[in-house]
Amino acid sequence: MAYNLHGVEYIPNETGTAQKVKCPLVDSFIENIDCLENQSISESSIPARFKVKPDWKEICEACPFRDY
Repeated sequence: MAYNLHGVEYIPNETGTAQKVKCPLVDSFIENIDCLENQSISESSIPARFKVKPDWKEICEACPFRDY
């Protein structure tokens, strides 16, 4: 069952912590390791699939699961 936090869906684990998040950059569920890739200092290391939307940086920064 998916839940919603500030417009972003997530699937919790048994303790209620987000196990998977529906990333607003790709509109599909990702795991926490994928999210961490987007938060690296070097923009060149972020996978291209996360940079398709023109305002991808702002979307990522506004996500309630940033640093998840």
